[in-house]
Amino acid sequence: MVAKAQHNNAPNALDLEVPVSHLLSFAIVALSFLFQSPAAVERQLTSRVVVTVPSEDAELVVNGRAIPGPGASRAFETEPLAPGTHQHTFTVAWEPNTYTKMTRTKTVAIRAGEPARVDLTVDDPADRVRVIYVPTPPDIAAAMVELAGVRAADVVYEPGCGDARITIAAIGAGARRGICIDIDPDRARESKANVEKAGFATRIDVREGDALDLKDLSEVSVVLLYMGDHFNMLIRPVLWRDLPVGSRIVSHRFLMGDWKPDRTITLDSELGGTYELHLWTITEELKRRQGRR
Repeated sequence: MVAKAQHNNAPNALDLEVPVSHLLSFAIVALSFLFQSPAAVERQLTSRVVVTVPSEDAELVVNGRAIPGPGASRAFETEPLAPGTHQHTFTVAWEPNTYTKMTRTKTVAIRAGEPARVDLTVDDPADRVRVIYVPTPPDIAAAMVELAGVRAADVVYEPGCGDARITIAAIGAGARRGICIDIDPDRARESKANVEKAGFATRIDVREGDALDLKDLSEVSVVLLYMGDHFNMLIRPVLWRDLPVGSRIVSHRFLMGDWKPDRTITLDSELGGTYELHLWTITEELKRRQGRR
């Protein structure tokens, strides 16, 4: 059934046919707006959120929206929220020094209309870190391999390998196999080319990706690091958990928090500069302590 409307004031008026079902739908929508209660209109509420960030110049993003402004404390109003709790994802990025960029993500439930505080200053095992590449002099790379006491049965792992020079030095010194990984695609390609040039393509596995995503290090017996204090602290629990007893870790310059090195050496490079290298060993006692935690 249809309703017809005729415009009698126009010559040769057209008949407009509108289905009755459509007219009813329009009427229902209009009435719903007309009789909507004030309480229903006011149901959606905003929440004021104060966020503490690790650095005054940190970049803060909430649910994909940048929250502008400097300072260690940032405040903003959420979008209008329906009653109940809503998950908000906070991501903060900052540079604790000139060679490191940190990223931390936290998901928080916020109740509509209620104020909230979010603390992003607490270290999180899920933090991510990017470190700019600074080449280790070849003689210092060789000294790292020597300090690690690389042997024929060793599997060597180098996070953030840059151009793979340290892993290549380890394989050249007799290690059985090497794994090196870099988050920068250009560095990963450069490493692969250098490994092939050195004739070690079948013995060194070059990967592109985040070294912190490589969680299983149970086959590794030597780890060679030049990544920074923040990265070392993030990978430390993985080293404690996965590395077999007797595995060695050597870090160029950077330490492991309160895990004191077994040995530290200082040496001068033939290219200039003085360097510190630190050695740790995974022991039975360390494994037992971790097992009690």
